[in-house]
Amino acid sequence: MDRILLISITLILTGASLNAYPNRNARGEVSENYIQAQGIVDIKIPKMQFREKEPVSAVLSVKNTGNEVLRIFPYGKDLRSFQVLVRDEDGRTVTKLEEEPKQDPVLRRRNKVENLVGDEVKEIILHKDETFSKEIRLDRIYELEAGKKYFVTAYFYPNISEYGDHFIRSESHPYFSVEERKKDWILPGVPYQDPQTDGLEPEEVIHLFMGAEKKQNWKLHFKWIHFPEYILAYDRYAKDWQQAEEAEKDFVLEEFRNYLSENRSGVLQYYKILGVEKVSSNLSKVRVAVERRVNKIPVRYEYEFTLRRVPEDSGQFWKVANLLAKVRK
Repeated sequence: MDRILLISITLILTGASLNAYPNRNARGEVSENYIQAQGIVDIKIPKMQFREKEPVSAVLSVKNTGNEVLRIFPYGKDLRSFQVLVRDEDGRTVTKLEEEPKQDPVLRRRNKVENLVGDEVKEIILHKDETFSKEIRLDRIYELEAGKKYFVTAYFYPNISEYGDHFIRSESHPYFSVEERKKDWILPGVPYQDPQTDGLEPEEVIHLFMGAEKKQNWKLHFKWIHFPEYILAYDRYAKDWQQAEEAEKDFVLEEFRNYLSENRSGVLQYYKILGVEKVSSNLSKVRVAVERRVNKIPVRYEYEFTLRRVPEDSGQFWKVANLLAKVRK
């Protein structure tokens, strides 16, 4: 009887000692996973407000906070291991886009690791305080409308190919909003100006006009001059222009252009727009402070440009029609 009892106790102790060792894989390493106990899943959004049509990205991270090694097997071909749920202010799930997101070309060039059924799998080992992160473009997955606020929750599946019902939810639940375009913000009564249809303002024309002279780009400089009226501001050429016949006016204009390009009034060094006065819908005046250098001596002027809307084939444009200059002390 004592012998049978001794054998029973020995077998029990032997079984207990065998079970004391953890499960190990083929390489002799511990195969137990501590992801539920010491793994933390977090999701972050770089900012809280995005403009319409701006890329909206979120970073999902898995961190090992314990001493034991964590092993995760993210499925990389799509986002099945990294699932992000986006809800609106009413708590309703946002509709997903029908088209699938395009694969990153960088990831496409890397060597793929696949299992026997063709699933792309990778084993990632996380030691203590190590983090694995994945960037996800939310605007490529969900239909995000402007003017709304959205709340984000992430779900990470450590090994979705073998344990499809095991996931960890993110501890943080950030939110963001998508702003409407600036054009939609404009209050009623404030006109929105489209550069393609409304053209340039008088102040912008003067910037192009003076900037072209400073760079000695006379072709662009002459582009903003309404010569039939501007030439009358120069007494030297006004009389010849008025008395010339139609066929001779081209020669007078050519001499006038050569005179302007010679910089006889001095080389332009500096200019600053002082003010703009809108006389009418087709007439404006722009005051400009100008500094020129004549024989290495700086001379300061105050110009008053008169600009007129000139009709052309492609529309009406502001052009310099007159110039009044006075010396500043």
